[in-house]
Amino acid sequence: MLSGLVLFFSVSGVSAASTSNSTIANHTKTKVASPATVKISFTPSQIGAASTQVKSYYEKNNKLPDNVVINNHKVTMPQFLQLVLDDIYQISNKKTTAITLKNVAAPSKPVENLKTGQLTKSQYINLAKLTRSYIYSTGKAPNSVNCTLGTIKYQNLIYNFSKILAFQAANNRLPNFDSVSPVSTGAKTSSYALATVDSIGYAEAKFRDVQGQSSASVMEKCGYGDCWADSSWLYGKLSAAGISVRIMSTTSGGVYYLHRWVEINVGNGWQTWNYAKYHSQHYSALGSGHYVVKSSV
Repeated sequence: MLSGLVLFFSVSGVSAASTSNSTIANHTKTKVASPATVKISFTPSQIGAASTQVKSYYEKNNKLPDNVVINNHKVTMPQFLQLVLDDIYQISNKKTTAITLKNVAAPSKPVENLKTGQLTKSQYINLAKLTRSYIYSTGKAPNSVNCTLGTIKYQNLIYNFSKILAFQAANNRLPNFDSVSPVSTGAKTSSYALATVDSIGYAEAKFRDVQGQSSASVMEKCGYGDCWADSSWLYGKLSAAGISVRIMSTTSGGVYYLHRWVEINVGNGWQTWNYAKYHSQHYSALGSGHYVVKSSV
């Protein structure tokens, strides 16, 4: 199998793209980006859309794609890191101009020594500035960059900055914090993460399931709420503790959410929250569901 190739075929005179699953492409024709000969620029909205794709790919496959296609141009992951860093830098400085693609070499040997936790907005913006400065001064992506939680490796930098811009694309603002955890290496989940998850799980189990009360803050005060309130409460508590979490839902007509629950990722991929383990009074997954992008942060 040839990895990372983009193949084209024609249906009724219209070109369409068939990609290997290591390349993210949503366009009918792609060109290999070569900024050394042609100046190529992308709008912040285009970079935001690509960030959502990269984030989703990573969460589904536990790895980065080889490339992402932006406005018909194939962009490598080191180049993509430069784009997302420039975008975050611009947002922090209230600028919205198009961003020019650079030649960026891949790192030689990414390493990581990171603990699970969260970075505040000012902390992850500072991390973006440090990483951006390294790329602009050396012409290559870093193996790793130091942050307040330890050393975060190249792949995890791309994933977390993609998360941040995916949130920006969905909510028109940067998130207040970014939940960070080490890249999964097949090792057992840390005792800290397990203890944190259990503590939150047993606390959630005390809330009664009552339909029509959809506020997490009200549920915490009065002791009951529906699946909206419960999933938002779990999302807030787990996020604050540095646990990767997302809200899932089933829908009717693509708009009205019939049921919500949460999934967590503590290093072994996304798993449905174990409501039964804690004897929760709320329901677990109903159907396969899908990720609710616009969630409570």
